[in-house]
Amino acid sequence: MDRIVYQIEESRAGKSYMAFCPELVITGFGSTPEEARESLRREIAAYLEDCEALGIADEVLIEAGFYDNDEVWMSSRVVPPKEPKITIL
Repeated sequence: MDRIVYQIEESRAGKSYMAFCPELVITGFGSTPEEARESLRREIAAYLEDCEALGIADEVLIEAGFYDNDEVWMSSRVVPPKEPKITIL
């Protein structure tokens, strides 16, 4: 599976933290924000591995709003970083 770029929304869930990927509707939890993000990454990786094994990974990503820009699968909800402006004075 190629690299994918997706959103992560974070919030508190009681005494824990939650990280949510709205494109894939997958959630991870942890004691700290970092643990929640890592849990989310593991959940997404496992989900995409299953999709890959079934031969439907590209279809699932496209349906979730991702596009392949020849380097990564990019979420259409994520604004790509802008090229730096170079000004010669």
